[in-house]
Amino acid sequence: MPQNRFKAIVLLIVMLVLIKVPANAQHKLWGSNLLLEGRANYGFMINHHLEMKIFNAHFPAFEINLGKETYGRERWQTMYGYPIIGISCWYSHLGNSQFLGSANAIFPYVNYPIVRNGKHEINFRVGLGLAYLTKRFDRLENYKYIAIGSHINAAINLMGEYRWRINPRMNVAVGLALMHFSNGSTKTPNYGINTPSVNLAFAYRLSKQNTYLSKKIMPSLYKFEFPGTKSIDLAAGATIAYKDMGSDYGQKFMIYNFFGTVMKQFSFKSSVGIGFDLTYDESDFYFAKLYEVKHDYNRDLLRFGIGPVYRLSMSKLSYNFGLGFYLKGLMAPQNIYFKLGLEYDITPQIFANLTLRTHFGQADFVGIGLGYKLPWIYSKKI
Repeated sequence: MPQNRFKAIVLLIVMLVLIKVPANAQHKLWGSNLLLEGRANYGFMINHHLEMKIFNAHFPAFEINLGKETYGRERWQTMYGYPIIGISCWYSHLGNSQFLGSANAIFPYVNYPIVRNGKHEINFRVGLGLAYLTKRFDRLENYKYIAIGSHINAAINLMGEYRWRINPRMNVAVGLALMHFSNGSTKTPNYGINTPSVNLAFAYRLSKQNTYLSKKIMPSLYKFEFPGTKSIDLAAGATIAYKDMGSDYGQKFMIYNFFGTVMKQFSFKSSVGIGFDLTYDESDFYFAKLYEVKHDYNRDLLRFGIGPVYRLSMSKLSYNFGLGFYLKGLMAPQNIYFKLGLEYDITPQIFANLTLRTHFGQADFVGIGLGYKLPWIYSKKI
């Protein structure tokens, strides 16, 4: 049944493209510059835990991608070298294992050019979306499958590729990719699935290519862009997360994380600064009681962390990379934690965020939330 849904989605995308996109569109329609691509992968599962060696196998995976070559409609496209943005439908039977089942994923992606020279280019693709796994851990019916505890998971795709433009309509590409499935510990177990692969792709341009726009005809400043003034951005917000540990302890927990950042933006792309975290994790109180951890006050179980943050901005969307150190928290599993996040500006002050916190590869939680930022301008000189 999931395979049929996957095929129906792909067929619908192709039909919409063929109906809507005129062949001579140039700088007129959002649907111009479209690429329809088929990609075949061949890889294996990384056995990063001893219990997963029984699933060792090599298997194929297939993608149908609908991409759009940017041409400078917005400034970030020019600054990042006119990347390809698109959406991918990904499928694999994961080695035909009766325990693993199959995986169906759909994720938007950005394919950043690293080197581009006429007909040849080297790109790096980043994709993030959702996956449906037909099998999951069940303590009675599928107890050997300790990698994933839920059907719905996050799908993260990283890929480096070499692309050759055969002619104005046809592209061929070869690449190395990593596909990762995880639920961010929203439901245990959650070792995750990692599948590296090699791949081959053929792409066909569905409309006439737009020529690159010059920076000179762009507005001097867009609404969400860095104005070049000397300022420090102050931000604060909160995220909420859910952790289902029913298979291990028969319990479900909520996690509340309050964060703040002090950031200095140095260019249209980059900001650096320092971040703060205060976390109330219900599971910490549960395990403190279960293992009789001595503490004088409940606040001793709150986790407080601090560390450097780097932000990479693309207009309204930003990637956040943080390294943190716990200064407080009796039940913190490690002294160091990592934060990976996406921020989307709803207004110039209000943003939504999606954050993953990990401890050396072990997911702690995935949180969603809102934040508010306020620039402190100490010099208006640009």
